[in-house]
Amino acid sequence: MARDMADGYKLNLWERLSGAPHPAKSFGASFWYETAPEAPVTETLVGEAKAEVAVVGGGYLGLSAALHLAEAGVDVALLEADEAGFGASGRNAGFVVPNLLTGLDPKLMREALGTERGDLLCRTLGEGGDLIFDLIRRHNIDCEGRQSGWIQPLHTPAKQEWLEDRVEQWRALGRPVEALSADQANQETGATSYHGAFLDPTGGHVNPLGLVRGYAKAAIEQGARIYTSSRVQSMERAEDGDRKGWRLKTDKGTLFASKVLLTTNATGDGLAPAAENTQYPITLFQVATEPLDPELRKSVLPNDRSSADTRKDLIAFRWTWDNRLVTGGLLASPFGASELGRTHHLDRLQTLLPQLPPLKLDYAWQGRLAAARDFMPRLMSLGPEAYSAITCNGRGMAMTTAMGKAFARYLTGGSNEELPVPITDPNPIPLPSLASLAFSVWLPFNRWIDARDLKAK
Repeated sequence: MARDMADGYKLNLWERLSGAPHPAKSFGASFWYETAPEAPVTETLVGEAKAEVAVVGGGYLGLSAALHLAEAGVDVALLEADEAGFGASGRNAGFVVPNLLTGLDPKLMREALGTERGDLLCRTLGEGGDLIFDLIRRHNIDCEGRQSGWIQPLHTPAKQEWLEDRVEQWRALGRPVEALSADQANQETGATSYHGAFLDPTGGHVNPLGLVRGYAKAAIEQGARIYTSSRVQSMERAEDGDRKGWRLKTDKGTLFASKVLLTTNATGDGLAPAAENTQYPITLFQVATEPLDPELRKSVLPNDRSSADTRKDLIAFRWTWDNRLVTGGLLASPFGASELGRTHHLDRLQTLLPQLPPLKLDYAWQGRLAAARDFMPRLMSLGPEAYSAITCNGRGMAMTTAMGKAFARYLTGGSNEELPVPITDPNPIPLPSLASLAFSVWLPFNRWIDARDLKAK
């Protein structure tokens, strides 16, 4: 499991074709980077170190696992190639969505995983919002956290039956979700074209980089060791005296651990290729407007919820603490995408909310998320006591935080049956070198479906 580290973080094919800036430049261009509290003081791994559990990757998943392991008294060390939140965890829109993507509801989870595990997965994810805001309160995390709810408006009346069924399924598991009427949905968002909405009051929004830095600070306070600027170059099965485990090498040091959890998601670059190649990397664009008139908040998202509608090419938006709107999404073609990403999603929001003045952006950035072929989380075996977790799938914050806690419980002696997902072997997708282009085919087709649905209404 060795890799060439000469180039460090490598752009994928889609990013290269788009003329994307280096990830470090894009990271520093975000509104979150400008406004988040400073990262906690960490060290680079130098020399030899030991731990019971090594976590590789300093995003929500890895830091949630490290925090919960440390709280359980486990000797845990986390290795991060750059700084905490450098990947998707520090670049996303900051939506707290305690749910799976549209269509992945309890009924489907039971069919895929069996009744008990399917319900366990849904309960775990459903509690993700409360878990995040509980961690924010318990550890005094400064991240502009607002547990004001997440709303999913219907872009077509044909979704009404789906809405009623979805609410019924989640309520059966004890979730406090609601179905809103068309009038309520439009009042909640400020739009005039929605036909109802799914509301989960336990969701909300945060400064995502502030949250991930808060997780890092909390983990350190609980006894975890976090090594930044410590990219893992190789991972090999090894022995230390009478202990068997894994030796993880960086350019300046070596960490020996009995157990390993890889949580690199979309930013893995060859450490565990079979696991990394089970996912599709997707480039996502985000923008933040200049500060707007506070009076607009009386009509646009007046209850300060985060909103993402039921389109396949969805429209998502939220307020920030200083009266900016944040929105973003995907683009189909990589050619010219870095420039188009600065205007396309603002134009869509302007059309949805015509009461807005002409929108001007102050910040534009991009990042990469990971999606499995079925958009479900995974825990994969890499060998004895070594695992790779892929859990983002566009619903990352609540899902990764909750799954990090669940994986930590397993690593402290929990049983396989208690895991929300089974442990499986990696099942790579075909032609992984072209995986970043998959959504260049997927997105136009799904835009056609959206247009067809809107025409049918």
